[in-house]
Formats: sequence, C-alpha cells, structure tokens
Amino acid sequence: MRHDLGMTDLIEQHSLTELDIQECPWPYYQAMNERRFYFDERLNMYICANYHLMREIMRQPKLFSSVNSQNVAQMREPPAKVQRLQREMLRPVNILVSSDPPDHTRVRKMLDDPFRPRQIASLRSQIVDIVNNIVDRFIEAGRCDVVTDFAIPIPVTVIADLLGIDQSHAQAIKAWSDASVEPLGMMISDERWIECAEALKEFQDFIASELTRRRTQPSNDLLTHMVQARDEHDQALTLSEMLGITQQLLVAGNETTTNGIAAGVQLLIENPDQEQLLRENPDRMYTFVNEVLRLESPVQGLFRIAMESTEIDGISVAKGSRIMLRYAAANRDQNKYEKPDELDITRSNSGTQVGFGAGIHHCIGANLAREEMFHAFTILLDRVENLRFSTPDPNLAHHPSMILRGLERLDIEFAKTSR
Repeated sequence: MRHDLGMTDLIEQHSLTELDIQECPWPYYQAMNERRFYFDERLNMYICANYHLMREIMRQPKLFSSVNSQNVAQMREPPAKVQRLQREMLRPVNILVSSDPPDHTRVRKMLDDPFRPRQIASLRSQIVDIVNNIVDRFIEAGRCDVVTDFAIPIPVTVIADLLGIDQSHAQAIKAWSDASVEPLGMMISDERWIECAEALKEFQDFIASELTRRRTQPSNDLLTHMVQARDEHDQALTLSEMLGITQQLLVAGNETTTNGIAAGVQLLIENPDQEQLLRENPDRMYTFVNEVLRLESPVQGLFRIAMESTEIDGISVAKGSRIMLRYAAANRDQNKYEKPDELDITRSNSGTQVGFGAGIHHCIGANLAREEMFHAFTILLDRVENLRFSTPDPNLAHHPSMILRGLERLDIEFAKTSR
C-alpha cells in the first residue's frame, strides 16, 4: 500500500480485505476518521469510524440491531461441506453479541454474577499462580515466543478452569476458539472453513456431554452455573443457548485476551520510555491495559443491521443495511484522544476505549480479560528486564482477518531479574 496517497484516495483505492491494510491499518484508519461514516462499495456495507457516532449507534439497539449481524453466511456463502456439517449440528441461536433486548437482557441477567468485579477479584490468586507457572516454563531460557509460550496458555488455562474443563483439553479449547472466529474474519479459505466446521462439531459434542454431566454432578464452575440458571419466569437456558454462550466465551475469554497480551509486550518493547515509567509507577498498569486495548483493539470491529431507514451523519441508510462499527478506528479518533497513535500510560481517558464494545453489548468478559492482562504484564515486568526483540528487524506479521488483530508470533529475549 502506498502511504503517500491522499486520505480520500486511500479509502477509494483500498479496502479492509487487503492484507497490507490489515497488517498496517493506521493510515487507513486516519482516512476513515476523516470520512466519519461512509458506504464501502467493495464490502457492500456502511463503515462507522467516528468515536461519537459509534457510541450513538451502540446506544440504539432497536434501530441498529445485533440480531444476525455477525452471520458470516449472509456475507459469504459457506462451502457445501460446511453447510452439510452445520445441518448435523444444533442450530445456532442469537445470543449475547448477536441478540437484542429482551432476549439479550434475559441472558445477561442469568450470566452476570460470575463476571461481576467481586467474582473476578476472587480469581486473582488463581490467575497469579497460572501466570507465574507459565513464566517458569521459559524464564531460564532467556527467550520465548510471546504468542505461543505466554499469551496463548494464560487465557486458555483461565477459561478452562472457569468452565470446569480439565486443563488437558487446553489444545482443543484453543482449536475450538480459533474455529469460532476465523470464518468471521472473512479471509478464510474453503478448506480451512471446512476444518473449522469439523472442529465446531467436535466442540458441540464435547460441551453438550459436559453440560449433561453437570445436571447430575454439579460443580463450582461456569458450566454448572449455566445448567442451574433460571430467568424471572423460572425458565432454564436451552442447550443451544448454552452452547452459543460457551462458544462466545471461548472467543471473548481466549482469542482476544491472547492478542491483547502479545500486543502489550510488543508495545512495551517499542516504547522503552513508557516501559520504564510503568516500572516506576505500577499503579498505572490498568491504564496501560486500556492503552493496549485502545491502540491494538484485538477486536477491530463488529456489525449492526439498520432496522429502519434512517440517516447517520447526513447520509441516508436504507432499512436492512449492514454497518461495520470499526472499533479500532474509533479508538484512534483524534477528536477523542490527544496524540491518538501514541502509547501514554498517563492518559486520563484511556478507559473510554471501545475495544470491548459499549452499551448493552459491552463484553461480558471485559473484567476477566483486564484482570488477566494486568497480571500478565505485572508479573512479566517483575520477573524479567531488558525486554527486546530477538532480531533487529523482527517479523511482526498478524493473522489475516478483517475482524481480529493478532500477532502470529513475537520472538523476544530478556534477562531474568534478581528478586
């Protein structure tokens, strides 16, 4: 991509489907910010990149619906074998990120308790132990691939424990999580899409079996909570609802946290002044976590459907139109954030970032993700120093995706602290 193009030319000549744009989207996002809201003919959808417009859209679920909004099949027809596999699985239902009130309200009320701050705080010592045990595996070597050795095993282990799944299934949990999100990224080959469908069939069979077991052998875990939960009419969650919730939790509690942890380590190395400031001011760690989420936005954007013909920023939007809320662009909106492309652990409004969405669809696992990232960075900085890339010119390639942003690998070296 030519970065010397004007802002208008960038939008007109390039698209979010291009790998170069996905790899280095920041100039493109600047052009998006200047457009604020516009129709992308290549994607056949509207794009919202302005922070304040986006917040307004997210506050109006009746007008801008989440129902069926994340359905990839509506944007690209699945291969025939994927469709056959899907017919063998329980039909997915709109749940949480793909639902609206009153259904969304009902399910959130049934699930909120395990994700409230006090409950997440009760997991703190467990998360600290998990992070320390994972650091123990690579610290003596003085080097690691942050993605594989650090960022993946932390959330996989935490979510396994939370659901009540034995940690021996960690590799399968990661595979199921990948299979859930890769089709949504819309960069997937037909062959890989089939592999994802096969993995999701395996996921459904396994979790359905675990849920059945929890009915007669309850435990202190999230699967048991779902089985026992009742709404105000004493109605239980259906099996399809529980499978949908579990699948979304795997993604929210695994994939995005992995990407956030890896991105945070990269930002520390690239900003040594901020790393030193953070070491001197550990009370700024939550601000750093929010800055990582703002600058890298592991979920780059999600969708809404216009339920009525309307107007946004002076542009007519027909009923049924798809709108992409590009969180990552809004998180660098210069009208919201001063010097938006810079990491600043003293930033006063970093907590307003929309990396977890906003309004009723603010991610249910946001508190858990922040807690994991907080302890991952805190413990890493406590136990190692002289963080650096393993080579002077590191390969910082990201997985192809229109929706998620995650490093493929991050090779670093470091010195062990004397403590």
